[in-house]
Amino acid sequence: MTDDVVTDLLAFLGASPTPFHAVDQGRRRLEAAGFRRLDETDRWDRLPPGAYYVTSSGSNLVAFALPAPEHRTRFCIVGAHTDSPNLRLKPNPEYVAEGYAQLGVEVYGGVLLNSWLDRDLGLAGRVLIKGERGIENRLVRLDRPVLRVPQLAIHLDREVNDKGLILNRQDHLAPVIGLAGGAASLTQIIADVAGVAVDRVLGHELMLFDLLPPALGGWANELIFSARLDNLAMCHAAVSAISPLGPLGRAASEAIAVIALFDHEEVGSASAAGAASAVLPRILERLVPDREAFHQACAGSSCVSADMSHAVHPNYASRHEPRHKPHINGGPVIKTNVQQRYATTPATAAMFAELCREEDVPVQHYAHRTDLACGSTIGPITSTLLGIPTVDVGNPMLSMHSAREMAGSRDPALMTRVLTRYLRG
Repeated sequence: MTDDVVTDLLAFLGASPTPFHAVDQGRRRLEAAGFRRLDETDRWDRLPPGAYYVTSSGSNLVAFALPAPEHRTRFCIVGAHTDSPNLRLKPNPEYVAEGYAQLGVEVYGGVLLNSWLDRDLGLAGRVLIKGERGIENRLVRLDRPVLRVPQLAIHLDREVNDKGLILNRQDHLAPVIGLAGGAASLTQIIADVAGVAVDRVLGHELMLFDLLPPALGGWANELIFSARLDNLAMCHAAVSAISPLGPLGRAASEAIAVIALFDHEEVGSASAAGAASAVLPRILERLVPDREAFHQACAGSSCVSADMSHAVHPNYASRHEPRHKPHINGGPVIKTNVQQRYATTPATAAMFAELCREEDVPVQHYAHRTDLACGSTIGPITSTLLGIPTVDVGNPMLSMHSAREMAGSRDPALMTRVLTRYLRG
């Protein structure tokens, strides 16, 4: 079971260089389990029991298993996010400097900037194409090393190792795509990858990604080395957990099981595809007979916000709260913060810990050092929007927000097992 989960996770990570690709991979797995796609513009008031999914943007994904009408009285929700910090192209990115063809990029989210230097980088995302029936979206992926952000040689920055590397986001992160006059135009490159004529390309949402594939690491393959573990590892766990509730899985749920994978968490979630939007509330309301039933269902519901967690760092142990040091491969982590940066309450923590106990899965706890600013998740947002008790959890990892992250190879199966039990109600 553990090997199967990790193998599929590595495949998922490798096939998902952008949120658009991650949603496409999630969709494929759900359809293989018998989930059927819905359109929000259609009527849903007569949906029979079954398994369904919907995406409102191509970068978010909501899937649910609808039980018999008598069991549609509460929601069991798992939330996660599809986006990861990275470098993204500006609308007009092409320029020439000192004989080099370069692309202007914008920093997306809380990037560890130095981790993007001197890497072989590809380009992936979504292209807007002029189609026969209007504007179409097409996923693209340039899977060869066409970009690089070269670091300044130590001979020209002698104090870098002693005083630290300082990078200006505007001036120092623009990748080189070739020499001036030698590189094709970006539009031509996009058109070639998309397989269309140049005049059909109307726009793009493109981002850089590290070409090194996900891999098992460590002497005993006890580690995972990969980009985008935060937070595609939890997206994969959510999709894997709800898949058995599809027609081909033949598992039963005593509640409406829901997974909600949002975009834009790394920049605050305030978008039409983010957790702060009306997407999840309006979808949930359509799964019960009327608004009164919706309010009743919310009152009896719960949510698990699944986002990767910090493991204790062996070289920086002092940066961690002394009595809350999760370890890689030590099992799921319950995250707590009294400033409400995490939505966990004593009651929801106990609920999740009990699920772990029932599945014979170890559980860990994380609290941030009081003298450091704490990050956040979609947990407080969905909890506020819906008024639903929420627990923030995640698998432990190192190098969070780096271009290349590290986690444990035994943790994914443990988290998937607990989420699977939770979604069964």
